[in-house]
Amino acid sequence: MILPAKWSRWKNGIYRMRLKEPVWQLFSGSKLVYVARWPNTSFDDGSIWRMEESMRFTDRTFAKGQFSGKTADGIISDRNPEPHSNGSDDEGVVKLKVKEHVNQTTLAETKTDFTGAVAVLNLGHWLTWSRPITQHKAGQDWFEYDQTGTRMSKYVAYYILGLPALDQPNEWWYDAESETAYFRAADDRNPNKLPISGKTRDFSLKISECSNLIFQGLEFFASTFSMTECSHVIIENSTLSYPSTHKFMLGEFGWFYETSNDPDDKRKQRYKSRANVMTHVLNEGEGPFGNIIRNCEIAYPNSPAIYIDSPGSILENCYIHNIEWDVNSSGGSGSIPTGRGAIIRGNTIHSGGNSEGIRPGPGSTVEYNRLWNMGNLQHDGSAINIGTGSQIGTVVRHNWVHDTNRQGIRFDSTTSRMGSEGCVHHNVVFNLGHGGSKFKGDHHLLFNNTFHDTVFAVPNGYGNTPPHNQNTLVCNTLADTMVAWSTRKPDEKLNARLEHNLTGAGSVVNNLRDPEHLDFRPKPGSPLIDAGFNITQLPGEHIQVQIPDYVGSAPDIGAYEANDETYWIPGRRQKRASTPIPPNKSMAIKSNADLMFLGAYKATKHIVNFMNAGKDHKGRVEVTASNIIDPGQLQPGQTYTWRVDAIMPDNSIIEGDIWTFTVESN
Repeated sequence: MILPAKWSRWKNGIYRMRLKEPVWQLFSGSKLVYVARWPNTSFDDGSIWRMEESMRFTDRTFAKGQFSGKTADGIISDRNPEPHSNGSDDEGVVKLKVKEHVNQTTLAETKTDFTGAVAVLNLGHWLTWSRPITQHKAGQDWFEYDQTGTRMSKYVAYYILGLPALDQPNEWWYDAESETAYFRAADDRNPNKLPISGKTRDFSLKISECSNLIFQGLEFFASTFSMTECSHVIIENSTLSYPSTHKFMLGEFGWFYETSNDPDDKRKQRYKSRANVMTHVLNEGEGPFGNIIRNCEIAYPNSPAIYIDSPGSILENCYIHNIEWDVNSSGGSGSIPTGRGAIIRGNTIHSGGNSEGIRPGPGSTVEYNRLWNMGNLQHDGSAINIGTGSQIGTVVRHNWVHDTNRQGIRFDSTTSRMGSEGCVHHNVVFNLGHGGSKFKGDHHLLFNNTFHDTVFAVPNGYGNTPPHNQNTLVCNTLADTMVAWSTRKPDEKLNARLEHNLTGAGSVVNNLRDPEHLDFRPKPGSPLIDAGFNITQLPGEHIQVQIPDYVGSAPDIGAYEANDETYWIPGRRQKRASTPIPPNKSMAIKSNADLMFLGAYKATKHIVNFMNAGKDHKGRVEVTASNIIDPGQLQPGQTYTWRVDAIMPDNSIIEGDIWTFTVESN
């Protein structure tokens, strides 16, 4: 809805206007206006995804089975963030890099009364609720909140939304009681001279009980679609920008996917409504239903990006990013939650607040996805998390997970029940430090995975469950660190059957061609080549896997075969060829490097043009099946330029971007 130019000055650069209908998201042109918050934060500098910069902490501590501090259910006592490494046995501990003078103003020092504002409360590992602040005074370092429906655990972090926090340009708030919007424009401009619009509806497209439809080229802005009880419906080549967000300003605090079980209790109903909604594809029944979301971009959903509970449905070749910065769902929902039998394939996914990224149901396939910067605003979690009941029949393969502050890939477990018969193979997890990947449960098949600068853990037990992984097969793993639970007990013997794994410090960097620059293939002559274990029997009858072919007399160890004709690269295929290896503008590239790339979407062939810094042609190669080009011996210190053009089915050519790299000096 376009808002009229009827703003009047209020105070401190803030304007206000009474509206005829509620608005719960504001835009200046196409630019998002931030909901007023403390501490302030931004997408531009990435601080919105860093817990130590965007959230406050409390005096609550836990030691020797006892909690201490004033913070307890219904009360938050503030403290500044403190540096912390995540090298701990506890999965809820997160790494915090605290910067001097960043987020070091205490609640008391704000000299602001936040009574009536909304506290966004990460009260447990994967549990975040938003609740009204019921009592606070300016200069007070604690506040009380409505604790209805919440419970507090070990780790607590929070921030505040509301009119009292409106203190900088490009912020706003809507007061539902007075039906008034408050707005301070960017650069303190007069909003009457700006194109201001507000979100007033959730869905622009509702599809129900339909079949055999194709929607192409849709553009959603500040709204989304709903698909229920449909089959063989395709939505493709579409863009969803700011498709969903919460309605805290309207007094709606229910989680996005939660429905009410107690409609007669109005106080509880406030926290269990269906008012907060997200993009979804839903079906009852066994399926398969064959609905497809393909080649779409889902940008800045302030909720889980999309919920696909439609067996046999597919999410593929999508770019999904900046997901749920005001977390309003349990970590059990994930940034991309699905039901049974989902196929999540070839997507690029990054920057999420929910503790879990992809969270599929049982019997699902998660393949060829690239994920990073996930799980930022809750404790615990994993970029790809397979819940206890969802491991059976689920396969996770050919994914890259990297540079995230939580775990990479995980099979989870409750303290009383564990999962079984999942399969994880040919994945690369890197640059996670102690975050690691952990596989609880039993009767799993874990093979040909690479773990670099991270920890690979296969636990022997958890909680009150029976021993874990006594029947799990772990083979052909390449890992810097392999443990039962954590690096604090590196010598604990694993229950799992271990076959032909190579682990230990330096195992990855010493045996792969150039992992720093995304070449995870074995070096020529590496002991990894043909040194793997041939899998002839599965450790569980419900494991769904087709053992891939290999080159040579036996599989290689790790996620890649040394002499394969193609190099699998995960993530979304774009209009042009992408993901160059070596990465664009890379330095210190090895003189025997190959050129590799992710092909363009729907291209039938590619033309690789290879040049030196002066763009004198050194070679032109047309490739059909392979994406590996040997440029010959590269000269030390020389900068090279290359480009990959895509030949489309109609024989048109899409010229690629120019990429460069510089070879290491002697």
